Amino acid sequence: MSRPPCIAIAFKKTAEADWVRPLRQYIIKVFQEDPDVYNSDCQLLQRMRQDMRGASADETGRDLIFRYYSHLETLEPRFRVNEQGVKVNFR
Repeated sequence: MSRPPCIAIAFKKTAEADWVRPLRQYIIKVFQEDPDVYNSDCQLLQRMRQDMRGASADETGRDLIFRYYSHLETLEPRFRVNEQGVKVNFR
């Protein structure tokens, strides 16, 4: 089965961002829970972001980006990323 032709699109550059601290603060403020319980999940999201930033222009890189994006989609309804919610500083 042949693949359809693809158009090459240059990757956008993205700045570093710390997800761990803002998520921990939000968990304390909104859910009034111990953020240490969710530390491994916060670290996983941070690691996925770092992996996505260094993604190559192949299927593996695409999969890293899709995986990170799907986690953001799942996270967004519970943790609003805005001035009133999770405040992530994109440097």
